[in-house]
Amino acid sequence: MLTGQLAVVATPVRLIIDTDIGGGSCRDVDDVGALCLAHALADRGELNILAIVHNAGLRNGIGAVSVINHFYGHDVPLGAYKGKLGADLAARGYVADLANFSSPVKNYSQVPEAHVLYRKVLAAQPDQSVVIAAHGFLMNLEHLLNSTA
Repeated sequence: MLTGQLAVVATPVRLIIDTDIGGGSCRDVDDVGALCLAHALADRGELNILAIVHNAGLRNGIGAVSVINHFYGHDVPLGAYKGKLGADLAARGYVADLANFSSPVKNYSQVPEAHVLYRKVLAAQPDQSVVIAAHGFLMNLEHLLNSTA
């Protein structure tokens, strides 16, 4: 039976989110829901969001992520894949609308390459202490694994 009491996590999960928000048809909102859930869990003390990176190469995709972070009042380091995959795509659908809201970052020219941010954030954490939630494309992880220390 559920009693309505919330479980409290002793140590928040250290999390890096790798999202493809807006990468593709811009018709699904699964990544928006995942980001909102992560921020809500961070507000409850269950997560420590260390960074959020965008993996679709969509110029304004990280702008949409920044708007969500800004809405929740969280200052999370951001990075983005800047390769060819989505370079020729313009933000469409809800992503274009979302990226127009107030936030510090509008496009990927304002953030470091994702694999560079990954390396910086991971280097500052104890070994085997970080969870990575990757939604969509895996180029950022590929570039991380192929990068040098």
